[in-house]
Amino acid sequence: MNPHRLAVGQMVVVGAAAALFLRGTTSGPWVLLGLFVGLEVVLLGGAMALLTLTYLLGTITRHGSRLTETPGGRCAWTVAIWAGGAALVGFGRAALGHLGFEPDRYPEVGHWLLGLGVALVVGLLSRSRQVRVGSAALIALFVVLTAALRAVG
Repeated sequence: MNPHRLAVGQMVVVGAAAALFLRGTTSGPWVLLGLFVGLEVVLLGGAMALLTLTYLLGTITRHGSRLTETPGGRCAWTVAIWAGGAALVGFGRAALGHLGFEPDRYPEVGHWLLGLGVALVVGLLSRSRQVRVGSAALIALFVVLTAALRAVG
């Protein structure tokens, strides 16, 4: 298997799943279900479904990362992806706020930021050295620019 293609495939699939899944949970029948069973139940169920989906994607593409080769590694991979992606989204939302953009008025931006953040963390954990280096460079650039915007603002 080509590790570069597999790593990029993992990045695209997990990133798109994150963005599309989150997008689907902020409108439609999920909001209505939240009124009946409680928002906490819907959020917990959604989080569990997303973690399970990510774990299964790691299982299907288990040769894309050294972490996805074993069940315990896939659990660590899944948690690392979502923790890292959430941290990057926090940085991104702060940067957008300093630029005068109101992320709360445009929730789509947060969805795609999460997808991008998760995809970059997947790349950082991939087997492909080129993909790891590229992801690390983009994450570093993103964090440095965000820190600079916070310092100026």
